[in-house]
Amino acid sequence: METGEHKQKNGRVIRKTSVAGYKNLLKNINDFQEYAQKIYFIRDYDCLKTQREKKAENKYWNKFYFEFTEFLYVKKNGFDNYVGTQIKLLRAFFNYLASEQILTLGHYIEFFYVVSEDIPVVALAPEQLNFLIFNKEFENALSKRLRIIKDMFVFGCFTALRFSDLTCVKRKNLEQINKNTYLVISSIKTGIPSRVLLPSFICDIINRDKRRKVSIFPPISKVNFNIALKQICLKAGWTHEVMKKRNKRGIPSEILPINDSQKSYRFCDLVSSHLMRRTAITTMLRLGMHETNVRLISGHKPNSKSFYRYVYVADSFMDEVLDAMHEKLKKMSYE
Repeated sequence: METGEHKQKNGRVIRKTSVAGYKNLLKNINDFQEYAQKIYFIRDYDCLKTQREKKAENKYWNKFYFEFTEFLYVKKNGFDNYVGTQIKLLRAFFNYLASEQILTLGHYIEFFYVVSEDIPVVALAPEQLNFLIFNKEFENALSKRLRIIKDMFVFGCFTALRFSDLTCVKRKNLEQINKNTYLVISSIKTGIPSRVLLPSFICDIINRDKRRKVSIFPPISKVNFNIALKQICLKAGWTHEVMKKRNKRGIPSEILPINDSQKSYRFCDLVSSHLMRRTAITTMLRLGMHETNVRLISGHKPNSKSFYRYVYVADSFMDEVLDAMHEKLKKMSYE
C-alpha cells in the first residue's frame, strides 16, 4: 500500500492514514502474539482434507478472535469502536489474501464480528458560533495566534471542511462571480468536490492577511490546532460539565479526566478539529437547510451512515421541538 502497488477497488492510491491504521493493527498483533507466546498461522482451507481438520481450523480462529479482542480490551484498554476498527482491518486483510493471494479461507472469517458504538458528538450551538464570529471584545482579548486559530475554526464551521482540507485551502480555490465569493475544493479524503457560497464575514477573514499570496491560513499541526481550540473555548467560558462515556463489550462506562483536580470533563476539554464539521452540518440543519443541500456541501453520499453520525441535535433545539409538540397536544380534545 505504501508503494502504491496495492490500491483501492476504484484504482485510487490508499491514503497514508489508512496505511497507518494497518501498521497499528500489525503492532497490536505482534504485541498479542508476544503476550500469548504463540505464533498464529493462516492455512489454505482447501489443504484441509478431513471434516475434523476443518472444524479444528474454525475453532483455532474462533479462539484467536476471542483472545485477541480480550487482549485489546484489557491490555490495550480499548473500547468498542477501537476494537471494532481493528477487526474490520483484519477482515480486510483476510479478504486481500483471498482475492489477491488466492488463499482459500474458512467460514471462520464470518465470525470476526465488528463491534461498534454511536458516540455522542460535541458541536457548537448556533449561539456559540455567533459569539465567536461577532463578539469583538472577546476577539480583541485573544492573542494574535489564537485569533488566527479562531478564524480558521469559524471558516471550517461554515464550509464543513475536514482539518486536512482546511489547511490546504488556497486563494486559487476562491471563485468570484459578480459580488459573490465561492469556495471550490475537492476533499483530500474522498475526492468529492464541493462549492460553497461564502458569507461576508468569512470573506473578511480571508482578506485579513493579504501578505499570504498562496494559502489562506498559516501551516499548523492538528495537535497544536486542537490545543489552541481548547484554550479559546476555555477563555469563552464554555466550561460546563459534559459526561464522556464509551462502551466496552456493549457496557457503557464513564471516562474520567486524567487530571485529579477535575471530577468530570468540561465542554472546552472535548473540543477538537472534528468540531468544525459537526458544527457546520448541525447548524445548517437546525437553521432549516434541506438535508440534500447539506450533503452537497459536506460531500456525503445519500443514506450515508457517517452523515447521520455527524448530525447532533443540541438539547435546546430538542426542547423547542418538544415544546411545540406539547402545545399541539394541549389543543387536541377527545369527543
